[in-house]
Amino acid sequence: MQLISEIQLSPEKSLQLFKGDITNIPEAHKIDFLVLSAFPDNYAPTTTSLIGALDRKGCSVDILAQNKELDLRAYTQCWASRKLKFKNIDRILCFEPKPDPAANPYSQIAEIFQSLTFISKSHSIKSIALPLLLTGEQNYDVNKVVKELINTSLLWLEKEPFGTIKIVEINDQKVALLKQVIDEKRQLLENQKIDYKYDFFVSYSRKNEPEVSLLKQQLGGAFNLFIDTQNIEIGTNWLDKINEAMASSKRFIVCLSDTYVQSKVCRYEYSFCNLKYIKEGNDIVLPLYLYSAKLPFEMSILNFFNAREGNTDKITAFCDLIHSKYLK
Repeated sequence: MQLISEIQLSPEKSLQLFKGDITNIPEAHKIDFLVLSAFPDNYAPTTTSLIGALDRKGCSVDILAQNKELDLRAYTQCWASRKLKFKNIDRILCFEPKPDPAANPYSQIAEIFQSLTFISKSHSIKSIALPLLLTGEQNYDVNKVVKELINTSLLWLEKEPFGTIKIVEINDQKVALLKQVIDEKRQLLENQKIDYKYDFFVSYSRKNEPEVSLLKQQLGGAFNLFIDTQNIEIGTNWLDKINEAMASSKRFIVCLSDTYVQSKVCRYEYSFCNLKYIKEGNDIVLPLYLYSAKLPFEMSILNFFNAREGNTDKITAFCDLIHSKYLK
């Protein structure tokens, strides 16, 4: 494989673009997970697909699918294989989005990293390789996928636990397009001053808007809050804006409730918050427990402020605490 371009966020973290055969990973670039995409429950080894290329080298994704190690498709449209007997590739993460080439690929690609984040709790994941997903037989817009794949990779790479993400392509046109966008992004990052745009990112379920309105009323005068209903303009790529806002926020207020736990978008936001907590400590993520819910383990381990069941006096007490602790 030939290294074409790279964005290095730190000595241990980089996004790399290679030209070469992704089924022939050299020893020096051994990976923990190879990410590939497939139509739901369809692992036919076609002549032009990565699944077909693996099959021709003795690795049947169809057989792997019959004995998955972890099936997350009900949540993130991904499943993980058991450990492979394949040169320099430990496992496969198979991504099976529902066919919709008109859909925004950002929300699709983000689910890959949600899956890997969950898997990293039980598996060491330092190196990931993937092709330019969704642009082959799934026929997504190449320009959109390139932009979103790079932006999403960098967003998640910045946080634990990932070390290196390798985009490996053999098609000259795709390599050239990827190189152009990566080079432009690297220059932008080099010129960018690190600064937090928001004091708090408020992660919440829309069904809890009355309680969040109270937060806005009591905190908005003293702090710069990101609340998606008021900060995202009509026609904007909303998930792009959400990711940008999370990366630009110093702290996170997480409004826990049953509807929050059930929301796919809220779980996505919480995955990011959880990585911030792991990396930077418990002063970064501030859970406000609004309504009783069966909290998953990763949400239950944080110390929360109890305002159940939508107790406005307790919400006010929470805001008072925020003022006293963070208002300079």
